[in-house]
Formats: sequence, C-alpha cells, structure tokens
Amino acid sequence: MKKIITYLCSLILLAAIGMMAACRKNDSPVARPLAVSSYYPNSGNAGTLVTILGTGFPADSKVMFGDRAAEILNHNDTAMVVRAPENGQTGTLTLVTAGKTIEVGNYTYQELSVRSFFPTNGPAGMHIRISGAGFGNTATPAAVKINGVSAMVVSVSDTLIVAEVPEKAGSGPVTVLVNGKSSSGAVFRFQSITGIKPLTGGPGTRVTISGSGFETTPAGNLVDFNGKPAQVVEASESRLVVIAPAEVTNGPVSVTVSGQKTPGPAFTIVPFPVIEQVTPLSGPKGLEMTISGLHFSTEVDENIVTINGTAVPVKTATPTRLTLTIPGGTGDGKVVLSVNDQKVDGPHFRDQNLGIVQVSPATGLAGTKVTITGAGFSTVPGENIVTFNGVAATVESATETSLVVITPPALTSGALIVRRAALEAQAPAEFLRAGVQTIYGGPGTGSFISFTSTSIAVDSRGNVYVSNRGDGTIRKITPDGQMSVYAGTPNVLGGRNGTLAEATFGAINSLAVDADDNLYVSDNYSGPVIRKITPAGMVSTFKGSGLTYAGKLFIDGAGEVYITQMYQGILKVYASGATERMFAMTASDACVPAIDRRGYIYFMNDDYNPYLSMVTTAGAYTNQYIGASDMGYRDGGRLDAQFQFALGGVMVDKDNNLLILDKNNFAIRKFNSQSGEVSTVMKLSSGFADGSFAEAKLSANTGGFAMGKDGSIYILDISNAAVRKVFLR
Repeated sequence: MKKIITYLCSLILLAAIGMMAACRKNDSPVARPLAVSSYYPNSGNAGTLVTILGTGFPADSKVMFGDRAAEILNHNDTAMVVRAPENGQTGTLTLVTAGKTIEVGNYTYQELSVRSFFPTNGPAGMHIRISGAGFGNTATPAAVKINGVSAMVVSVSDTLIVAEVPEKAGSGPVTVLVNGKSSSGAVFRFQSITGIKPLTGGPGTRVTISGSGFETTPAGNLVDFNGKPAQVVEASESRLVVIAPAEVTNGPVSVTVSGQKTPGPAFTIVPFPVIEQVTPLSGPKGLEMTISGLHFSTEVDENIVTINGTAVPVKTATPTRLTLTIPGGTGDGKVVLSVNDQKVDGPHFRDQNLGIVQVSPATGLAGTKVTITGAGFSTVPGENIVTFNGVAATVESATETSLVVITPPALTSGALIVRRAALEAQAPAEFLRAGVQTIYGGPGTGSFISFTSTSIAVDSRGNVYVSNRGDGTIRKITPDGQMSVYAGTPNVLGGRNGTLAEATFGAINSLAVDADDNLYVSDNYSGPVIRKITPAGMVSTFKGSGLTYAGKLFIDGAGEVYITQMYQGILKVYASGATERMFAMTASDACVPAIDRRGYIYFMNDDYNPYLSMVTTAGAYTNQYIGASDMGYRDGGRLDAQFQFALGGVMVDKDNNLLILDKNNFAIRKFNSQSGEVSTVMKLSSGFADGSFAEAKLSANTGGFAMGKDGSIYILDISNAAVRKVFLR
C-alpha cells in the first residue's frame, strides 16, 4: 500500500513540475522579429549621434557606416544610439547581427545635420525649434520641409532654425535643405482634428474624433470639451472615441498629446429629443413608421430607433421627423429613440397585422365622414368595430387598407380604435371633436356687427366683448348668445369716466382683457387714451397723455399692457402711467400683436406684409421672423411657410406657441416656438357655414380673434355680421 501511495505522490509531483515548467514557458516574452523602422539624422560629421528605431535588436548587434563599425552608446530591443565613426564614408548604413544584415539607409558625412527638434509633435501653425549644424548660409537661405511639405522659416542661425508647421503637413521627417544639401531628422508627429461626429449632443454623448497624431493608448490623449475633460474610451493614431463630460458646454473639442493641444470643431449642446407622435402604433412588416417630434438629428445614423429592443434603421431624418420601415418580428414593446446617446421613450407598439396610419380629417363633429387608412382591415364593413372615445361609429365601407366611417351622435374627443376579431389598433392621436359654431349674429339676423366693429375680447367666464367705433359702444355677448350694451350709450360719443351707466366712449380701436377680467380700451375720440373698466363696472383713464395714437392693445402673461403707435412703434404702459418704447419703427395697426413668455413681441410692420416680425423686450429686431416674403399658403419652417396679407392678429396659447389668424387663407396657423415649424390648426373656405373644419366657412373680412379660458377661439367675422367660436376639442 505504501508503494502505491509513494508512486501516486511521485506522479502528482511530476505533473506539478510539468505544469510549472509550462507556465514558465508561456510567461516568457515572445521574441519579436528583427526590423528597422526609421533612423535619424541621415547626415552629420564624425561623432554625430544617430538613433536607429525598430524591433528585435539582439545584444550582439553591430552598426556599420560603410566598412567602419560605429560605437554603440545605448541599446535595447527597440532602439540603438550610435556614434558616427571617424574616417567614415558617405554611403550605406547597415545593421549586422550574427545571422542577418539589414540595410538601414544612407548616411552622408557633411557639416549639415538635423540632430533634434522640439516640440516633436503638434498642430499646423505651431513653431518648432530645430537644432543641428551647418544651417547658416548667405548664398541660399536654409529651407525646411516636414513630411515633404515646405514650412515657413521664422529664423535661422548656424545651429538653430525656428520653423512654422505647415497646413496638412502630415507626420514625417523634418528635413533641412541648405545650398543643395539636405539632412533629415526624426519623424514629426503632425496633430490634426479633421472632424468630430456627432457635432451635437449632451452629457454622455459618444463622440468620434477623426484626425492624425493621436496616441494609440487612451491614456495618452487628453480630450476636453470647451475646457471640460472627457473620458477617452478608444484610441488609434487617427481616431479617438470619447464620452462628453457631465458638465459639457458649447465650445471647441480639443486633443492634447505630449503637451501639445490641437483645437477642433465646436460641439453644441442640444436638448433631449421629444417624441410627439409615432405613426402607426401597430402594424405588419413593411409598413412605414413616422416619428414626429423635436430635436432629431438630420444625420440619419445619429438617430437610433428600437422597437421592443430591436434596432430599426432610420431611412430619412429632419429635425422634426424620422421615417423607418417596420421590420416585423419585433414583438410588442416600447418605441425608444436615442439621438446621439440622448435617449427618450416613446409609446408602446404592437407587432401585428392590424394598424392605423392616418385619420382624415383628424377633427370633426357628429356625423362627420372620416377615412381611416392603414393595414389589416376586413373587407367586410361589419367585421371592423370602430369606436370614438368608446362610442361605436358606423362603418360605411371597407378595404384591406381603408375604412370610411361616420362619427357617432354622442361624439366626444378621445381615442379612435379599430378592432378586428382579437386584434385592436389605436390611431396615433386622439380624434378631436372640433368645429365652428356661430354664437351670435349671421347674415340677415339684424346683428349690430358691421364694418365699424373694431375689436373682440373674451373674459374668464366666456363673455365676449365687441367694440364699435361708429356708435361708441362695447357690446357683451354671453356664452349662450345673449347680446347687450355693456359700456357706452349708442350714438352718444364722449370720453367721460365713471360707472358703466355714466361713461361714454368714442372712436374705440381696440379691446384687451387681463387675467383679472379688467377690460382695457384704446380710444381716439378726444385724444389718444387707454381706458380701464374693472369687473365691478368702474371706468377710469389708465393712460391719458403721451400717446401719439390709440392703437392695438395686447397684454403679457404678467398683466402688463402694450399698445401699438403705428409709425412710432410699440409702447409698454406701466400701471403708474410711465411708458417704455419696445420698438421705435412702424408697427401695423392691421394685425393685433402678441407677446410670449420669453418676452418676444410678434407683429406686422407693414399693412401689406404676409409675414410677422419680432422684437425682444430688449429691442433686438429681426425682419421676416415668421413667413416667407411672398404670399401663398404653405406650412413648413419659419422662413419657408407662406401666408396671405394682411394677417388678422396673433396670440399665444398655453404651450407658448403662436396662433396666427391668416384671414385671407380662411385659416388659423400655429408657429411652434420650439421646433420653428408652422402648421395649420384650421383651414376653412370662403362663405358662411357652421360645422366641422371640412364643412365650415368664414369671411376674409375679420376683425381679430381672442382665446377663451377653455382654449376655444372667438373670431369677429365682420362680413358675416357674426361672432364665431372655434372649439378645438
């Protein structure tokens, strides 16, 4: 038994020794092949130190200058420093080992020699100091080339040249040429940044920097974004991948290598992307998907879209719209968008054969005929169950890609859903019960509204006020359409203050209501003034002197009053009576201005302009801010969109977007203050009719519009002698 144990122990010991030997063998460095990569300088007198770079230099190496051996001063596996021997001859420089001879290059015995330079790396435009011998010459001044590209010589002495690194030099040897002779030194590492991608993003954005002269290890490259250090995660001689720092700000991206800094293009911070709508929310393979929103990249590959975790290539990209093709097989899951590593979650997508792409019209009233386009519908109308906010609609006709339905009598705003058997598809956006209703007057009704009606305003209770410069009155129309004289006595013109029963008015030009239901009135009867009517019915003079004209009134979010002065611009009128001029040139009286929450005032500076101008409260003015200079009807970017002249007024909605009464297009247009896009909220046709937007009609002769507390819009329709209410939900 002891023998067996002893035998086994011996086997184990031998195995352990074998493993240790194997480990020692694997741990030993692998010998690199013998190779020469470069040497410098390539000329000089006897005694000049020459450096040879490469790999695999053995300890028994010899360096020959022609037939003379050089003294080796320093030696390792990758570099050798030798001294040019006395009585050497111009000719071939060779490296000799026991088993191999390698031709290093040519060495010229001469006075001219490039021995060193500093810095050894850097960008175009920097100065380098080249040390050596034989640089001075009165016949032909010394010339310098870097990688074969001529550099500007700044100064020369016999042993020192200062030269400027030329544009696009690239990495290569530094060469000095004097009187027909040349000498090359070590390789200058040319640093450049040719581009960064992406140019926009935010903290955490992964940025690729292209260029030259980078270190091949991440730690060798110091990258900063406008002075803020960034993490380098990948590195090669021509490419770096970095992560934008948490405190990133707008400014240049720079790379520092061996103490030399190279500035690159500017990186710009952009907000996180916003997904406003995904169309469709379900569908089969091959159907096109559209993602609408804000802050997308125009570079297709900088927008990464996934459906349930599956990446889907983007086909087209604008700042507000992406398109892609549904690949199928993704399964049900969330649509996620990442723009330059800034990620936002979108809605849930269903991977199925049934989907809704478009609903037209997207708004309407009970009985409106609606066309639903998509995929996977039954050709049998009754097999498609369509509901509007839970109420079933009548399906009139059906194909695989289209349904025509009639909205139900009990229509309310809400989700539009199509069901077929066990499948269910939801429209990308709510269907809105929206349309136009006449709340007062109309052709042939004996309405007081005429060409002398000048302005419209709405208080917090939904009461509408209409001014009339002809008879000096302000009429009040209640939400149920009851009209009465609110202020002034018909055909008794004057400027008396007091109670509503006592006060008189004259040439009323404009009305505006603040958040506390104070009604402001601009009146030109006895001199330009602004009057104020409190909710309790007391009339006083808000601004009685210092106005050149009682123009159009508008009020900002803080309740401060502004008034146009035609050729003298726009004034802000304080409660104290003091004024501040916001704009000193012409502000048209044909279009009621508006001021948004950023302090931008939008107005027309000419009665016949089809576009809006903008001025800030600081007085900075920009012409053609919204709309092209030529007339027409077109949605799009702020300088591409077209309007007709003259615009009837502007106002700001709860989301700080601008609503524009494009009266000669019978439309209300919206300018999105974030995206800079103009879209159509409502477009009617000429005439007089109530109903859905597809049915309703409006005259081009309107006296402005106002917004109620519930978001409904009231239009003074002068040619139709009516007040029209546009409800959007």
